[in-house]
Amino acid sequence: MRSHIWLLSAVFLSACSGLSPYRSVAPVDQAIKACGLGYSADVTAAFKGAFQYADATKSKGVDFSASMKDSLSTQLATMMDSKELGSKERAEIILKTQDCVIRLSDAYRPKARNELVNACIQDLQRRVSGAGSIQSTNTVREWIVDSEERDGAVERLKVNAAFHSFGGGTEPIVFYCVIKDGSYYDVEAIKTK
Repeated sequence: MRSHIWLLSAVFLSACSGLSPYRSVAPVDQAIKACGLGYSADVTAAFKGAFQYADATKSKGVDFSASMKDSLSTQLATMMDSKELGSKERAEIILKTQDCVIRLSDAYRPKARNELVNACIQDLQRRVSGAGSIQSTNTVREWIVDSEERDGAVERLKVNAAFHSFGGGTEPIVFYCVIKDGSYYDVEAIKTK
């Protein structure tokens, strides 16, 4: 009886081990699954390698998607030149699905703070520049994050910047970049007295 209870509890615990809240799935794994790719060790390794390369170079100001695509292109060229059996087929699979995997890998990965602030500044820039080129209209420049506030899943980054008018005037402005659940959400004006 005792051995049956021990055996049942061992089976139960092993069945639940995959449900651990500490288990994490990499963004590239989520993207591969969402794009409908079956499991191929070589294809998965190519995407994971490209993801790691892009993730490592993002701190250097390089666009994540462009960096991942560049790394995949290098791997694809090697696979196409390879005489190994099946490498051309794997390269074709990567070529057909790379846009989906890159787009979703970028969407699923946690964004760095500088990426979130850049998204906020670009949004504000679109709002103040109006129609036409941002080179010949109002611009937001010389911005710096002053402080941050957190309320649950919402984070507000207070940003000081300079508003340059196309007419030649410059005024200081202050606003919040609102980050919700790790993604850029909105920009909020701060009323100055």
